Amino acid sequence: MTNGKNIQRSGCLILCGGRSGRMKHDKAKLVWHDQSFLEIICAKIRRMAMPRYVSLASTDEQIPSDFIALKDEVCDENGGFIGPLGGIYTGLKQCVRDGLDGIYTVPVDLPLFETELFDLIAKAEETALQADIYILVSSDGRMHPATGYYRSSVISTAEVLINNHDYRLMSLIRHPDLKTVFVPTENAQQDRMLFNVNSPADYETLTKKAEHRIKHIVLQGDKGAGKSTLIRRLAQEMQCTAGGFLTRAVMSRKTGYKDIFMYPASFIFDTDDQGIIARENGKLCGITQNGVKEVYPEVFDTYGTQLIHSASKKQLIIMDEIGFMEEKAQQFQKAVLSAFDGTVPVLASVKAKNISTPFLEEVRSHENVRLIELNETNRDEVYEQLVELYTDRKEDPR
Repeated sequence: MTNGKNIQRSGCLILCGGRSGRMKHDKAKLVWHDQSFLEIICAKIRRMAMPRYVSLASTDEQIPSDFIALKDEVCDENGGFIGPLGGIYTGLKQCVRDGLDGIYTVPVDLPLFETELFDLIAKAEETALQADIYILVSSDGRMHPATGYYRSSVISTAEVLINNHDYRLMSLIRHPDLKTVFVPTENAQQDRMLFNVNSPADYETLTKKAEHRIKHIVLQGDKGAGKSTLIRRLAQEMQCTAGGFLTRAVMSRKTGYKDIFMYPASFIFDTDDQGIIARENGKLCGITQNGVKEVYPEVFDTYGTQLIHSASKKQLIIMDEIGFMEEKAQQFQKAVLSAFDGTVPVLASVKAKNISTPFLEEVRSHENVRLIELNETNRDEVYEQLVELYTDRKEDPR
């Protein structure tokens, strides 16, 4: 997350001090994919280079050592905790003591959360400066007040509400003395990241979706194994709308080096020379020849990220191929991993298994990825298997 001017003086607070009344179980300890909800959210927040806090009902609860535990400073008239308003108030008080301007907040019952939601807030902050509160709004119009950004300027207003025994977070957001910016999500994948697990029924929905989720396909193989050809054959067989990116190395007559272009995956159906298409419609992302290479990570972070995000409205996301050039493109990496977290089928390729980077290993080991080793002897068999798999997805890939 690099966009917001406030990032250098901000913290992030995980809200998990609630009563879990409807769930009848501590939501922080619910398990999904062999991890607790708290562990899942903590892993996501670690990607952010800022102080990290957890709001708790009791500081006796166990949290990761690289997070700071905060016990709510306020209780209701019966000695009970007052919900997210109390957690945010306590978190802001601590941020002021730590010399910060505000906090990003996320509730622990969002196991599908990704930090790209905070990127939306950071972008909004650049165009709507000096607002007191930024909260996310999903495409159905639902507000998510516990997932947002709160400046320290709201502390005095929060104190007034607490002293008046008004513990509703919406009272803070709608208060006439404060300016609140409502930040809309941009696609269905981001809506999915805001799925709250508030009840046993929600938890059952989450786990059932996981059980029936179809794995995304990632083809791995040496150069010449036929990865790109197989992806093109599958896309044409499916006759579906496709988004994402393709990469192509094109020899430059001027320099004698190979120029590597990234261009939209929609051109995969074009029968003209893909090298010419790549040069005319894509962006130069690197140069390579005989081990000499120059990489432009900013192209991956801007253009590549845009191609992946725009593909969320298609029936198929193509990523051909994912390699070592993206090593320093953090935004692009997040977009790729977010696509694998999503519901639109992904068909991708990666470099041969002897080529390894931390990002490549994260792709290969992703829980939603089915990694297939492709070679000259099995590619026809793999093609037939994947045709059968993808045929059932064409009408309703979600």
